[in-house]
Amino acid sequence: MERRRVGSVEIVALIDIVQKYAATAVYPNAGDALNRFGGYLDADGAVALNFAAFVLIDGEERVLVDTGWGPEYQGQLPDELRLAGIWPDEITQVTFTHLHGDHTGWNIDRASGKPLFPNARYLVPKKDWDYYSARTPVPDSFTRDVVALPAKQITLIEGEMVLTPSLTTLETPGHTPGHTSVVISSDGERGFVLGDVVLTHIDAEMPSLESSFDWHHQIARITRQAIIARLVADQSLVAASHLPVPGFGRFASSNAQTRWVPD
Repeated sequence: MERRRVGSVEIVALIDIVQKYAATAVYPNAGDALNRFGGYLDADGAVALNFAAFVLIDGEERVLVDTGWGPEYQGQLPDELRLAGIWPDEITQVTFTHLHGDHTGWNIDRASGKPLFPNARYLVPKKDWDYYSARTPVPDSFTRDVVALPAKQITLIEGEMVLTPSLTTLETPGHTPGHTSVVISSDGERGFVLGDVVLTHIDAEMPSLESSFDWHHQIARITRQAIIARLVADQSLVAASHLPVPGFGRFASSNAQTRWVPD
């Protein structure tokens, strides 16, 4: 658990788990291009992915962005919240960058079947809701974590939606149809909750690479390149779901080469 500030907004990084994946599985079409990224891999050629969620504190609002893998993966999100001094019933909004299971896992208390964040409205990207509702079969995590939420607590969102005076959603599609980031603007400072637009140092430096986790490779590539360029230009503090713990950093560019710089 770590904290940063963007103007008057406090960002709390909560680490659910860290898992390793073979780089050749994450980037199956990269071929020899992976050779230049050996410094980011372990001896077995695996890259470590952080699985983070973020609480954005803006005045009385406590907005939780994503809810991690959940108890089935021995996730630590509830412990991280307690460490931060934040209780589940204090969360006013839960918004999702997208509806993959590693971002929805702590929505529902497994013992009671009730929402873990009982006083929150859950903001669900509509395009992801529509996409996963129509899948055959419907993904288990979508049924367990999202469909199981009380209908009165769900709001389907599209486009730009104002969450608080300093927080606005932004559609960043490609990883999933409705992938959504959060823009922070406060007291002349800027921040950005990235989600899965960029997964690792590797696609930060080579954003044209195809990731096996992306729904639509061309749209994901266009989004990734555009968002990195935007964040290089405005030097937003970025909170990234899967970049190394705690997930805070900025994008930089020199000699037409972009890179992730931890903060």
